[in-house]
Amino acid sequence: MNAPPADIIFRMFLRRLLPFSLALVVLALSGCGRPGPAAEARLAQALEALQQGRVDEAMRLLTAIKPGGGWLRSPTWDTPLALRLRAQIVLRTGVREEAVRLLKEYSGRYSGLAPAQYTRGRLDFLSRFGEWQGQPALLYVRGIEAETDTPAVAIREWRTLLRDFPTCMLAPAAQLKLGLLQKRLGNAAWALSELSAVAELPLDAVDPDGNAVAPQALLAMGETQFDLMADRTSARQTLDAVSSKFAGVVLRAGDGTVQYSPAAMAKMQIAAIELASGETSSGITALEELAQWKVPPGYFDEELAGNIRAEARLRLAENCLKLRQFGKAREHLVGVATAVPDELRGPLDGPRRKYGFEAADWLEGKLGVRSSEEGLKGLAEVAGGARSRELWTYCQLKRIKILARVGQRNAAREALAELEKRFPSLEVNPFGDGLTVVPAREARRVLGG
Repeated sequence: MNAPPADIIFRMFLRRLLPFSLALVVLALSGCGRPGPAAEARLAQALEALQQGRVDEAMRLLTAIKPGGGWLRSPTWDTPLALRLRAQIVLRTGVREEAVRLLKEYSGRYSGLAPAQYTRGRLDFLSRFGEWQGQPALLYVRGIEAETDTPAVAIREWRTLLRDFPTCMLAPAAQLKLGLLQKRLGNAAWALSELSAVAELPLDAVDPDGNAVAPQALLAMGETQFDLMADRTSARQTLDAVSSKFAGVVLRAGDGTVQYSPAAMAKMQIAAIELASGETSSGITALEELAQWKVPPGYFDEELAGNIRAEARLRLAENCLKLRQFGKAREHLVGVATAVPDELRGPLDGPRRKYGFEAADWLEGKLGVRSSEEGLKGLAEVAGGARSRELWTYCQLKRIKILARVGQRNAAREALAELEKRFPSLEVNPFGDGLTVVPAREARRVLGG
């Protein structure tokens, strides 16, 4: 009997080996795609120590987390986070060269992860301040790193900068940061003391982004007087001064992506003061002027960035809802969705969603629960003028929710049939956080199908 050819023997060998090879690959992926429990525990302990101000202990724990894993390891957990935290801790301790080295290492190894933008921003900032300006720059960054979890450390760093380098380029920005931090902490008297000194500076005194600090300080003073001291008269006077002194000033936030007017922001605060004081007519007039604001169109405060015209319309719609003027509320919300449907709204360092989705949520939620007729009408108007299929499908989902809520299930099923016919599997990211929704699938769930 003749022996089988060599190629047949080789193929038989591969068929027997293949199941074991696949098992090994699956085992490697399951073991390498997740961080080890020891690394996770050390990382959690380091975060807790850092939040409590125990920097040395946090650094010791992070040092124990070593880079590991080959190409199968997913770089999303312990190693990159530990590296970034080490860089932040080194910045806080003042070792500039080591901080720059760690930031460059992170930016090079994990350029595809979101924190790489943070590392590049810190590297760019430190590179702009050399020689004798390097030490004030390091103090300034150390304050920024600490202001969220250990504000006392941030205050100490900025006061040290002002004491030791009172004439440096960063002194005005440091004093502004001090005032804003005191305002955020609720210390009204200290905030006004710091901010009033900055408000008297000339327009050529700027922060690291090139924005004049004086209008920012004066605007924050008015907000402090209104929010923390309930002194509406003084707040109104301060905000009027912003509009008169800095009418032509343009400020930039978010790497220049948001351009806004401190005068417009002051007018927005004035409108809030007047509405809170019962002066509804003048407050609405101020908001209507802002709804037609031309240049610059941006909106920016400590909580979110967006479009000044759209924000004014949202506040007008909110006031109309309070007065039960549902038709006018619908007009304002439809105006937001049709004028700036694709512009982003939200915090600069967090998820930002499009105004079209925001308006659709208001039409279904805030307006639809009070007047289903106006909510449905508004959603139909937005869908009819939608320039993107994502906004159309989202409005269709919101219409189905209202119809199901008021018991019009036949009309809801007709709307669902149209949605499934046109876009049965389209994914939408309505909240800007990367988590998608399939409107057709969500609508079926609402109707119990």
